Amino acid sequence: MVYRLLAALALAIAWATPTHAQTHGEPATAVVELFTSQGCGPCPRANRLLGRFSREDGVLALTFPVGIWDYLGWHDTFALPEFSERQRAYSRALRVRGRFTPQLVINGSTQISASDWDGARATFEHEETEGWPQGAPTIALVRLRSGRVRATLSGGTAPTPADVWLVNYDAGPITVIVRSGANINRSVPHYNLVTRIDRLGAWQGEPVWFERSRCMPKCAVIVQEANGGPILSAAFID
Repeated sequence: MVYRLLAALALAIAWATPTHAQTHGEPATAVVELFTSQGCGPCPRANRLLGRFSREDGVLALTFPVGIWDYLGWHDTFALPEFSERQRAYSRALRVRGRFTPQLVINGSTQISASDWDGARATFEHEETEGWPQGAPTIALVRLRSGRVRATLSGGTAPTPADVWLVNYDAGPITVIVRSGANINRSVPHYNLVTRIDRLGAWQGEPVWFERSRCMPKCAVIVQEANGGPILSAAFID
């Protein structure tokens, strides 16, 4: 009890520091992650599907480019090793045999091919209706006037320990003209393109807060069971 009171007091002090908030984030109702590649024939169409999700109220839709098809002659210009590792973690957690694109992962709980628009929509609506697990932390996400971003997580009873991720992304659309490979001479759009993902630390059921210097041009915080498990809650900020 004493620890909880001290933690709550520390959060209140952190929230009331002289650096006043410039912009407040909003909670996400669902998280949709697209693993895509510029060297994948069906991916430009899947990217447009992600763009549709990104325009829906409360939905945090993110594009993670992976270099899975680079060996076919075109190296994805936005792929990063940490994006591939995130997809591998999902493959293990969701028991998917190998990696593929275009792949949608919804709320970290289920996955489906983004080539199947009707199936993706049905899966998304089911997951959004299910909502976040009981006892999940509430996230207050704030961009400070100093340019820093602060995430304050409440206590809760959802499964712990959980990873806390800071995701930087560009809303776009960002278009790349592919010069070789399966999409030769095609313009490939990207929506809510992730540029960086960092693990801030862990949430273990107690109130906690994190502050970082990076939130460019947009950012989100995701609280997720370890090793690519289900997402517990999320928030994003422009």
